[in-house]
Amino acid sequence: MNMSSFRKAFAFFYVIFSILTTSAQKDPGLAVIVNEAAQNPYITEYGHPDISAHRSGAGIAPQNTLMAFEVCVDAEDFVIDFFEFDVQITKDGELVLLHDQTYDNTSNAVEYFGKSDVNPKDYTYEELHNNLNLGAKFKKGETDYADLRGEDIPYNLRVLRCEEILDFTEQHADPEKPYRYMIEIKSRFSSGKRAVDKLYSVLKERNLLDKTIVSTYWPDIHSYIDKNYPDITRTSGLIEMAEFYYYCKKGLDLNQAKIQYDVLQLPYGKNVMPWGKEIINLGTSEIINYAHKYDLAVQYWTVNDAENMIYLRDNGADAIMTDWPALACEVLAGTPD
Repeated sequence: MNMSSFRKAFAFFYVIFSILTTSAQKDPGLAVIVNEAAQNPYITEYGHPDISAHRSGAGIAPQNTLMAFEVCVDAEDFVIDFFEFDVQITKDGELVLLHDQTYDNTSNAVEYFGKSDVNPKDYTYEELHNNLNLGAKFKKGETDYADLRGEDIPYNLRVLRCEEILDFTEQHADPEKPYRYMIEIKSRFSSGKRAVDKLYSVLKERNLLDKTIVSTYWPDIHSYIDKNYPDITRTSGLIEMAEFYYYCKKGLDLNQAKIQYDVLQLPYGKNVMPWGKEIINLGTSEIINYAHKYDLAVQYWTVNDAENMIYLRDNGADAIMTDWPALACEVLAGTPD
């Protein structure tokens, strides 16, 4: 194990130890430091975080569907800065949108294929596009797409290629305020690397590399990106987040870690913690100040509570990912006291 790997491993276990031995820390109440020398284009003006539609607006329409993108584009009561969505690679090499590892929880996949664990890597694009209703499990008020099958499935609720989604948003973007993108690669192992290759090609062809942040959970995919596509702007991975947190709490020089990411995307709030409560507060001004000191943008997911949105805004967050973009626009329209 080299020294860099040792530092990351040590930092990871430090954070695990912190989780097991401490309760959620209160914000130390540090004054926000505005980094006026910031070069990172994803660091925003203090008090004006970008708003990102998480899973393209999962609260207002079936997630990661063209319908969700249409709702955001056509909205009159809110305007977003980012679309956040997830991609995976199909059996025949097409890039499609999907957050979970399978279509089981968001579509009629189990019913149609007669089996569970319907993963894109096991099916062709045509099989998925022609037969799945991505709104089958979505319910909001009187809205119900559960029974749509076959030819009755509207185009905007079908599995679509990433290219089609990006072409739609780019065609409807305001030239004065173009959309930007947060794209997470959910495919694993060799499929994940193929997804990176395909995504890079799609972004390069559309001149969107400088408008896109790429993320993934998988360390091997991070390494693949760093080696093959250094012009991709990527986020920190889980182990890198742990390393960052360790350096921050210990007051160490982050330059020693030789980081290769430009953006931290961190969880905040009870809705992202499977055990039901927050244990480590990653939304403090201490953490954001430390990140900005090293020209790192700090973005938070998945923030659906107005009080949390205001808290993160006031602490200097650069972006807030939410299922409810209209709420975020309403809540964040003001400025910190």
